[in-house]
Amino acid sequence: MTVTEVNAATCVSDFIIFLRDRLDANITDPISSSRGTNEDFVLTAYPKMNVRYPIITVIDRDIHQIQKMGMQNEDSLLNLGAEIRIWARNVKERDELMQQVFTYLRTNQFSTDDFRSANLHDFKFESSVNVTELGEEGIKSKVMNYSWIFETGTIV
Repeated sequence: MTVTEVNAATCVSDFIIFLRDRLDANITDPISSSRGTNEDFVLTAYPKMNVRYPIITVIDRDIHQIQKMGMQNEDSLLNLGAEIRIWARNVKERDELMQQVFTYLRTNQFSTDDFRSANLHDFKFESSVNVTELGEEGIKSKVMNYSWIFETGTIV
């Protein structure tokens, strides 16, 4: 399923799938040549089965209404938040992937076929936290929180 526009009736799933597809198409998978045909690089959930790192996960976080669009109006401005997490084999790989993700998101806000046309506006990089699991040999990850503004109706 490809999502090119975030719609009010399906905004959460559209938003996450849109981000997943854009990252999958624009971020370089360091092991793409050795990854199997059924293996994914960008996922919309935390992995439950064994995976080959690096991977990127995209999940919804902190989605809330900013304001209603007026009296007797059902439309709202929403803050759509996403957690994008890089899971890597080492710190260098983690940080290089993080930089690719951040650069792509930051520089593609106003192109004709990306975030603006998908009804996502006011990109904001909220936070970034490093997580090291199981000591030096463990998976290195970086949890990043981003947000965009989405209007559930049409401006007249």
